Amino acid sequence: MDWFVALLIVAPAVVLYFKHSSWIIDYVVWVTVFNRGIRRYVDWMQGAFNAFSPISLTPLVVSGLVFLMVVQHYNRFPPSFQKIMRLFAWALAMAFVVGIVRNGLAAVYALAEYVAPISIMCCAALAGGNEKVLDRWIKSIGWAAVVACIYGWYQYYTIPPWDAFWVRAVGFEGYLGKLKSTEMVVFSTMAERGPFAGFLSFAVIPMLISKRWRNVTGWASVALILATILLTFVRTSIITIILATVLYPLLNGGKNSFRIIVLLCVGAFGANFFLGKLSSEKVNKRLQTFSNITEDGSFKGRIGIAGYGLTTALKNPLGTGLGSSGLGGRVNTGTLESGSAIGDNGYFSIIFSFGWIGSFCFFYAFYLVWARVRAMERAGLRNESLMMFKALFITGAVVLMVGDWLAGPSSAVFFIFTGFAANPKMALDRMKQAAALRARPAMA
Repeated sequence: MDWFVALLIVAPAVVLYFKHSSWIIDYVVWVTVFNRGIRRYVDWMQGAFNAFSPISLTPLVVSGLVFLMVVQHYNRFPPSFQKIMRLFAWALAMAFVVGIVRNGLAAVYALAEYVAPISIMCCAALAGGNEKVLDRWIKSIGWAAVVACIYGWYQYYTIPPWDAFWVRAVGFEGYLGKLKSTEMVVFSTMAERGPFAGFLSFAVIPMLISKRWRNVTGWASVALILATILLTFVRTSIITIILATVLYPLLNGGKNSFRIIVLLCVGAFGANFFLGKLSSEKVNKRLQTFSNITEDGSFKGRIGIAGYGLTTALKNPLGTGLGSSGLGGRVNTGTLESGSAIGDNGYFSIIFSFGWIGSFCFFYAFYLVWARVRAMERAGLRNESLMMFKALFITGAVVLMVGDWLAGPSSAVFFIFTGFAANPKMALDRMKQAAALRARPAMA
């Protein structure tokens, strides 16, 4: 049954690949978001947990097809974007070689987690500045978030037997709460509450910023996603949303500032009302730690990670390769003997895995994208997509201090906007339009 279901999931992606359809990006997102939930249900139906279920590989296979599309169209990219692609390729190649030697098969899975979002970025650049395609991709991510949230509330109140089966099988009982209604942390269709909350936070940011990125249900979808995030108990997601929402009008010359302020006030009031109705002591206690964050155990643990990560990174100039970090859930136990601990600091996770040279290539590639956007701004190009990229870029740089979100489902929205921001055709077309508008009065 595992292989049959896996083939059913992969088959539509193969069709989209041969048609060279942009809908393959929509499909990648949905497969990434829901494959774990499907796998849990199939395991439960068969009565046995399969740690090597082929269903878990479906996001890697579908993402691999996107990567093949990028390789086939490599010559269509301009030299400036090819340079960005080569920097990412060098960083990943060096880390992969070291990872294969040191970490074995884990390096393959880790490589796929990075290749997938970077391939999405390249496809976004390949879209040629087509804003309709951009809007469809962002809305598709929003719909995936809405469906996952609806299931999340079902999970919160009923504890589906297939989810309970999986929680017991992987030893997460206690860590995710009790297997009782309203007493378990919501992780919906993903493997953990952190990736789920991260995905929801990045999915809802564009919906909060602009009407063009909301689906037909409008603010109802936004409210549903925000309410579900509270049930994950992940405070970083709340910080991510607030920071990006505030940054967008500041970076956009103050545009829509009043609307954003009103929105935040309404959101705060709504959250307070919602928590009162929910009557969840665990949620309230978790949010109350904001008032004294320096005394929080998680905060102290992350400070310890930073010190350990810096020392370890300096001792490993070649890095430990892909597949050597990411199990940061053990940090709060006080055990800091391996790369597992580094996962709760994205910067050190990347340096730890990629080494000095690989990390330089990786971060320099992002700098080149940022430099292109700044050059566009100086040439008079400012639009919602570019300003959204800047808000997500700065927000992501801050959030990276508490986790490597670049290699997870959270990154899809960011990399789509990154691809469009680095798209030279869009920049050229927009600058021509701006120049034509400036020339009209003189011609008259």
